[in-house]
Amino acid sequence: MVLTIALYCLVFAMILTLYRVLKGPTWGDRITALDFLTSNLAVLVVVIVLKTGYTDLLDIALLFSILGFLSTVALARYLLNRRVIK
Repeated sequence: MVLTIALYCLVFAMILTLYRVLKGPTWGDRITALDFLTSNLAVLVVVIVLKTGYTDLLDIALLFSILGFLSTVALARYLLNRRVIK
């Protein structure tokens, strides 16, 4: 019961965050929302693992976390320097 409510709350938060990614007034808002979206996606996968018991999906949650962090860093560096790698 609690996990089902958590799933609904996470999906609702992801929908609101996706709106902020698409309609954010500044690039900083969009990058922050994208980082939050990837964090929400990782937590969603973990809640699905807890609900189903299929633990092989935990690697996917870790992958979402790493990719979210790297994309946030890359986008921030691009906005500051107009290039990702010096």
